[in-house]
Amino acid sequence: MKLARVRLYIILLAGGLAACSSPASPGGTVTVTTAGVLAPANGAFIANLAQPVTLTVSNAFVASGGSAVSYTFEVSSDPAFGTKLQTRDVPQQASQTSVTLDVLPAGKDYYWRVRTTSGDTVGSFSGATRFTIGPAIVIGVPTPVSPTSGAVLNVWPTFVVSNAPKTGPVGTLQYRFDISTTSSFNTLLISGIVAEGASQTSYTPTGLNAPSASTQYFWRVTMTDAGSGISGSSTNPVPLTLDATSQSQAGKIAAQLGVTLWPGAQPPGTTGKAVMGDNWQVQTLTAFGGARFQSPMPEWLRIFDLIDRGMDPQAAIDWMHGNGYQTSAAWFPSVNVLGFQFTYAALINGRWDLVVRNE
Repeated sequence: MKLARVRLYIILLAGGLAACSSPASPGGTVTVTTAGVLAPANGAFIANLAQPVTLTVSNAFVASGGSAVSYTFEVSSDPAFGTKLQTRDVPQQASQTSVTLDVLPAGKDYYWRVRTTSGDTVGSFSGATRFTIGPAIVIGVPTPVSPTSGAVLNVWPTFVVSNAPKTGPVGTLQYRFDISTTSSFNTLLISGIVAEGASQTSYTPTGLNAPSASTQYFWRVTMTDAGSGISGSSTNPVPLTLDATSQSQAGKIAAQLGVTLWPGAQPPGTTGKAVMGDNWQVQTLTAFGGARFQSPMPEWLRIFDLIDRGMDPQAAIDWMHGNGYQTSAAWFPSVNVLGFQFTYAALINGRWDLVVRNE
């Protein structure tokens, strides 16, 4: 009877080993097999943001139930495991055993394997299983364009930045514009989020009135990838001063016309460097050929305002073209004349007089 029982045990054990897909481990008094790789599977792609990676195996077959079972997980940068990046020894868990890795560098291939240990038996490693960590999303810092640092304005401007650099699989990009009375931004006057523009991104605050007294503000911008939630660093605080009573010469006339002098990009510098001469008052005039027109036109006021900020006339024209403002102005330096439709502005005795063209 004893012999029959021994033979039956050997037959059952042999049958159990035959049913396991992994080969029996070498050496030792405890028979173990190689654990089954479950996740990540061979060739798996894992987004960098999905880290840390968890390695999971189906538990190996262990012939003896009296010995503790543990698993050794190894991660390498090459399939031969010449360079081992992480090694983890964990006790066996119920039915499946898992281990969570430290975060791995993005944009690379990795290989992992596992072996089983029970008692005095150290099993064979599984074959190398490859997975790939996707590229990292890196968000840069936008570059403030306007208003420039230290600008003095009488109305709230449109804030403009050059788009921030970015790498990796970014999704929807958003820019948050913060405006505060302190450079620390402990309290915000307003904060607005807009989608990224083509090469520049702009934001025009609404519901804000310019203060009656001169007040300093600070603005900054931060870009965020909405899908991942990753944000870049904010721009350094950009100071500006706002005072509704400090309208420039051109700004006061623009207000009479009911137009915003600079609805988009804000020019650099401060006003007070040019003198507005005759005929700049709001009026309806008749040009040669009988054409009636409203004077002055916003285009003329903007050119003058740029000159008032210290630009020479040609630089003012170039700035208009380069910042989204239409102008047909032409500068004739030999006679100190700016030509417009219907009129021209002539520099006479240090003043810019507006003259109706009569030919």
